Amino acid sequence: MEIIRLPKKFRIVCYGIMDGNPEALETLESFSEKYPHQVAAIKAEVAYFNLKYDKALDLDKTVLPWLEEWYYSNVSNEHMTAMTVAAIRLHREPELIDALTEEQKRIRVDNGRPQRDRFCDILKDCLKRGKMPFSEDNRNYPYHEPEEPRTKEELWKELTAKNRKANLNDPDDRRKLYNHCCMFGTAKDAIELFESIQDVPMAESSYQDAIARYLYLGDRDKALHTAMQLATSRLWAVAGPTQVRPMSFFEDPNLRDFLLEPESLKCIREAAFIDNGTLMRK
Repeated sequence: MEIIRLPKKFRIVCYGIMDGNPEALETLESFSEKYPHQVAAIKAEVAYFNLKYDKALDLDKTVLPWLEEWYYSNVSNEHMTAMTVAAIRLHREPELIDALTEEQKRIRVDNGRPQRDRFCDILKDCLKRGKMPFSEDNRNYPYHEPEEPRTKEELWKELTAKNRKANLNDPDDRRKLYNHCCMFGTAKDAIELFESIQDVPMAESSYQDAIARYLYLGDRDKALHTAMQLATSRLWAVAGPTQVRPMSFFEDPNLRDFLLEPESLKCIREAAFIDNGTLMRK
């Protein structure tokens, strides 16, 4: 299947939708004939974040056999995960199981991609058991501290033993300590470090770790605020212009819980509309 490269005019419309411009959604329809699958995927994303799961699932089912038109596989995984969430919420599990089974048949005939085939199996198992994707055997859902957590001081000693030039005044070194603390330390220490490195570029997983620990400490407001920070950062948009909503949030159980609640979803959606100028729009 050929990967579709989108023209600049289409990308500009996508960025308008990402910024919450209603006129851009109307303009999108003019591309339906030439790029039907990309248009449908974008409309599905908007529907998911408007809690219109029936519409989103119907649209994504039409896109399912064409998700290999995207260069990045995470786009495919995110949409398939969102479809599974929607099907469970709507009690449409048998319908999506059939669609995923047909997709597996196509994969095996067309190109035999084992990873995508296996992912279909994983999602079908979730649908059969009524379990949300990635909600089991997840280190952050629900998060629990290690049985014998180490203090940030102890962890810092370990890091400086490996790198004597490390300096806690260096934001990048504090970020390394934060990541180490997320693995081996206490939730309280990890959060203190996270709050001290807000001016340092962080991966999406760093925000997810902080959210899990805020929830563990019973501070839902700060967890939601961090989710809004992540939405504003637009780290989720790097794989292509058709990612007009933070679809990766469906893959993280803590973030997904916010999406399934209207008030917290509204906060995240509005944060995602903030255009902070970090995107390369060429």
